[in-house]
Amino acid sequence: MGSDGPAIKVLAVDDNAEGLFALEQLLLSRGYQVVTASSGNETIEKATTEMPDVILLDVMMPGPNGYEVTKVLKANPELRYTPIVLLTGRDELQDIIHGLDQGADGYICKPYNSEELLARVYAALRVRQLYGELRATRIANRELQARVEQHFAFDTIIGRSQSMAELYRVMSKVVETDVPVLITGESGTGKEVVATALHAHGPRRDKPLVVQNCSAFNENLLESELFGHVKGAFTGAARDKQGLFEVADGGTFFLDELGEMSPALQVKLLRVLQDGSFMPVGGTKQKRVDVRVIAATNRNLEEMVAKGTFREDLYYRLNVVNLRLPPLRERPGDVPLLVDFFLSKMAAKAGGQKKGVSPEAMVALESYPWPGNIRQLENELQRAHVMSGKESIIDLLSLSPAVAAGVGAGAKTPHAPRGSEGEVKLKDVLESVEREMIVTALERCQGNKSEAARQLGISRSNLIAKAQSFGIE
Repeated sequence: MGSDGPAIKVLAVDDNAEGLFALEQLLLSRGYQVVTASSGNETIEKATTEMPDVILLDVMMPGPNGYEVTKVLKANPELRYTPIVLLTGRDELQDIIHGLDQGADGYICKPYNSEELLARVYAALRVRQLYGELRATRIANRELQARVEQHFAFDTIIGRSQSMAELYRVMSKVVETDVPVLITGESGTGKEVVATALHAHGPRRDKPLVVQNCSAFNENLLESELFGHVKGAFTGAARDKQGLFEVADGGTFFLDELGEMSPALQVKLLRVLQDGSFMPVGGTKQKRVDVRVIAATNRNLEEMVAKGTFREDLYYRLNVVNLRLPPLRERPGDVPLLVDFFLSKMAAKAGGQKKGVSPEAMVALESYPWPGNIRQLENELQRAHVMSGKESIIDLLSLSPAVAAGVGAGAKTPHAPRGSEGEVKLKDVLESVEREMIVTALERCQGNKSEAARQLGISRSNLIAKAQSFGIE
């Protein structure tokens, strides 16, 4: 690659003038274009203005040291894909791991052999090429997703997994119709968000969307809420009351927790679905409305029909189209998208900068089974946002212990080493969690370190160094 000449630009950094001159001459002799810097601040400035292809970065230098500079450069979206090779006089494993943790792509120990250094530059350029391909793929994926989202226009729903793609496909078929829709799924999966999207992008978008949770009232109060009542219908009915079906006339009525509705009210709901008519509580005159009904439940209505607690005719009337929302544990790949969405939302509300998430914390978030689904994830991120204080990154320490340790249904609890007197050391617990994650990833990937590193969100060299430090073969 060095034969390509000046097209390849290397930023060489060393605070030792003689060492920097020798490095510059070596690179120039192989046809590279060379830019130099001798301090941390100068490195950041040159990297930003010159946009080099590779950075050879001394660790010990004035101002921000090489580790700190690496962290700054890798946080810059324009420089994130520029390979950084650290030049270090310290070859201890912990120093090397620390550099890789900051985002460095490799290292070489001083004093270095000229041919070894040039080989590292060549390898870094291959890394840069792979970074470029990865970046191009991500851009293409974003463009494809943008086209998909533009086509479906369900911009309030977050998810790109296969199960969510199937959901979008069915939604696109029914969004412009008036057929009843039954949304099923566990609590916290976002059923109201889906109902809102169907209304917002359907033909009734300019009319009311009325939402009612059927478990919020007892049978008598719910009947009055849904269908209204006339003056004197019961004690306290001092005047006529308009029901929510009448309020929703021309629009959409979303009935949440439908499985909680009593058999008597199920009969009245069936009548509305059949011909749009209903009788207010205590009334003698039928009213008629034109309403699209979308219902949702986390209960198994088929089992309820079999037991006689839910009307079979109502079930089939509502279940014209069924939209099943997958639980979050079935689409862990969507967790980073949801995390980004919620953190952006929190930043906008607080009027501050959006926080990031460390790779270890993201692995924990993706690994946790989330029995409370999206609602639980949002609550967890709100907690982590507070616990991280003024830090710009949410790390494992900011997460609740159960999430950080992967404790939950189907997850293993790492062993927490104890000191001589039985006390649990935080450093030991974190190392235990990290080791468990690496072991699990390697087992899941059948020993493929590249794939395991990708899933963990760290570089392959970082994974290898950490595995060695933990004694993992």
